[in-house]
Amino acid sequence: MQAVILAGGLGTRLRPITYSRPKALVPLLNRPMILHALDALPAVVDEVIIAASYMVDALERFFSGRRESRRITFVEEEEPLGTGGALRNLEGTLRGRFLALNVDVISSVELEGLVATHKAKGGIGTLALWEVAQPEAYGIVDIDEDGRVQRFLEKPAADEVFSHWINAGAYVFEEALLDRIPEGRPVSLEREIFPVVLSEGVYGLPFQGYWSDAGTLGQYLDATRILLDRQTGSEEAAEIPSEVIPPVAIDPSAHVTGGSVGPYVAIGADSRVTEAHLSRSVLLERAVVEEGAAVVDSLIGAGATIERDALVRECIVGDGASVGIGSQRVAEQVES
Repeated sequence: MQAVILAGGLGTRLRPITYSRPKALVPLLNRPMILHALDALPAVVDEVIIAASYMVDALERFFSGRRESRRITFVEEEEPLGTGGALRNLEGTLRGRFLALNVDVISSVELEGLVATHKAKGGIGTLALWEVAQPEAYGIVDIDEDGRVQRFLEKPAADEVFSHWINAGAYVFEEALLDRIPEGRPVSLEREIFPVVLSEGVYGLPFQGYWSDAGTLGQYLDATRILLDRQTGSEEAAEIPSEVIPPVAIDPSAHVTGGSVGPYVAIGADSRVTEAHLSRSVLLERAVVEEGAAVVDSLIGAGATIERDALVRECIVGDGASVGIGSQRVAEQVES
């Protein structure tokens, strides 16, 4: 069976981190997002098609240095085509029934069960569904007792909400779906395709556990929290801080001395934290946080420096950027 990883977005909401890498290679717990997607695939998948348009060469270089148990195929879009357009662009590459995943989704959905449900129902598509309290930012789905989708509405207004079950970004489709998608232009599955193929049998599979789409800073940090809560992060480092508040993940090559780290902190390879205070934050590789600095609810890029006594809160600090001595940066994108 083939699986498609939808990785065509520009990652604009995670800039400036995504100026120097595609979103698929932004680390979550010190591993690129796309590897978390590959980890979730069931054993029946023997080929993975990566549909991408931005910095495809970086993705190809990354996988050229790895051994994978499955065949990896890249299909490049000349421009981002949306979820629907990306799939239509794979016509001739896809053969029969296939899985599709959004690259930035972290969830507990059991994909083998999603495939089994799709086979049992016999429709053109099956969607994983997750329940949220505030569904206005998502595509909402109404299903009947048999799980068949009755209505679908993308990003409803508050007075249009008819369900709190949302499209969770994991799908099983029949190849016939490609014929329903217009060719040669961006197409939204959620807005243009799902509503018109309901008569052909679209089903939803609700699941429990956890879900985050990691597309914004807040969601990215939430995905980090989810992963830290569910696996043992490494606390091995050249030097251990005086106070570690778990859960944390510290790469063994990082140097952390004094101060406090945690909760919900991930520190990348060769980073250096000295007498600083970190909480609910991520440091990518080679980041430096100096004495007296505090980093809270933030993502710090590779090779970035937070200098002495600086405060960084709710920020994305780009690769190689610097926050000066005693500076206070709040809710900003800090570029080099």
